[in-house]
Amino acid sequence: MKKIIFISFSLLPFLIFSQADEEEIILNSVLDQLFETDSPLVDLDRSDYLYSTFSFDDKVYFAGRDLGINQYSFTPNISYMRGQNFFLSLGSAYFSELRPNWDFISLSSGYSIFLDKSKQFNLTGIYSRIFFSADADELNPNRLAFSLVFNEKGFRTRLSGGYLFGGSASFYSALSVSYDIKLIENNKWDLDFSPELSFLFSQQSVSEQISSGFLYQQTDQDVFELINTKLELPLEIDFGRWDFEVSYNLNFPNPLISETNISNTSFLTFTIGYFVGI
Repeated sequence: MKKIIFISFSLLPFLIFSQADEEEIILNSVLDQLFETDSPLVDLDRSDYLYSTFSFDDKVYFAGRDLGINQYSFTPNISYMRGQNFFLSLGSAYFSELRPNWDFISLSSGYSIFLDKSKQFNLTGIYSRIFFSADADELNPNRLAFSLVFNEKGFRTRLSGGYLFGGSASFYSALSVSYDIKLIENNKWDLDFSPELSFLFSQQSVSEQISSGFLYQQTDQDVFELINTKLELPLEIDFGRWDFEVSYNLNFPNPLISETNISNTSFLTFTIGYFVGI
């Protein structure tokens, strides 16, 4: 939003498409939704701040994929920020069709620095710990991540990546490009349109059947490839300490070897944020 340029990390879970059941996939997919406020790049003096958000998604997907479960989610989060560098975030998520609905709590901490005097390049490192209410050996409770951002007059490019471990270890990377367009700007409130195109790459285990005459052999292999392309079309209103955003999101998932009849998906996100100095 206007006060804070968020570096958004996608937390891609380890997923075996041919073996995991739908609930395990969704339990993993909460990581995709969690920290929209993971790494704030804040243009502020060295002071203490709190930023709280509440987001609602009318549909839930894993890496853009429709799993045939019609559900919604909402995600509360609160972040403590120390000037332009240190931050600490606490969040959770509610999923309408999961039992229990509140499945985890996540604590994330990181440090962000500018790499140049003009403050166009920013590097951020993050460690996250996720506490799940249900036991699942495949879930990764730990994440190490980084993000490198270039920002110039509303144009922003972000390269991020991370390593998930503690269960079935995996890693991911993402590349995104966005541009901030100011529609209305005055002393009381601002209205921005900030379209963003992002590409998600992840390590996945896939199964493939190979036939030779009358013989069939199943092989498992790890691949690292593009799994989803996402287009976000958000309208953002900054009204004093309050931020409001509505975003229309389009997913274009890239089918893996084991996937057939995969289709594009879309959903709406509503977010309310409140920013205060302490």
